[in-house]
Amino acid sequence: MNLNLVDQLTLLALDDEKGSFIADSFSFEYGLAGAIILELSLQNKIEIKEKKIEVHTHKTCGDILLDHFMAEIRNSKKKRDLQSWVEIIGNKISYITEETVKKLIGDGILSKKEEKILWVFSNDKYPTINAKPENELRKRLNDILLNDRNLDLKESMLISLIDMCSLNKEVYGKERAKQYKKKIKTIIENAKLSSEVGRAVQEIHDALLFVIVLMITASTATTTAIATS
Repeated sequence: MNLNLVDQLTLLALDDEKGSFIADSFSFEYGLAGAIILELSLQNKIEIKEKKIEVHTHKTCGDILLDHFMAEIRNSKKKRDLQSWVEIIGNKISYITEETVKKLIGDGILSKKEEKILWVFSNDKYPTINAKPENELRKRLNDILLNDRNLDLKESMLISLIDMCSLNKEVYGKERAKQYKKKIKTIIENAKLSSEVGRAVQEIHDALLFVIVLMITASTATTTAIATS
């Protein structure tokens, strides 16, 4: 089953039994925005020109979510930089998770469990009914980090997104997350790409890491200031 970066990150951020998201809200919304931008770059749909993101093809991805944001970038009245698009896309976290979960339910991976709080407010859960795709993904990631297996570009991007969303403990386990810490840092910092597409993706990836870390830090500082005031 061919899952894109958004699908993979969403699966890893869901508690399989409870069906609720375990990722920190700030980092996850920016992480999903990053996953969308990186997936579009992996599919060679976007590029950075003069520090602005542009769509340079009219071919669709064949994915409702990705095509939605590709059209939004293409039809924007002005060219926007990476940080602007991370903010714009990240602010649509509800739409992103809704469409991604809907896709994963359609693929038979998740199910929907409707719940009501005080019989009024909806608090839907999405427990896993087919764990095979996620189990295979986790096994592959652990194999890469534990046994120094070769990894492709998409796997490198996913490992950095997991780290970006502070999901290392949840994905690898507490002890292995400590064990993998240096390897994860090496993968993020020293990914060597040779193709033209690879260099374009690396440019977006490096800029994206900087922007998202900056935004998460700013959001955390604001939240802390409000809490202590």
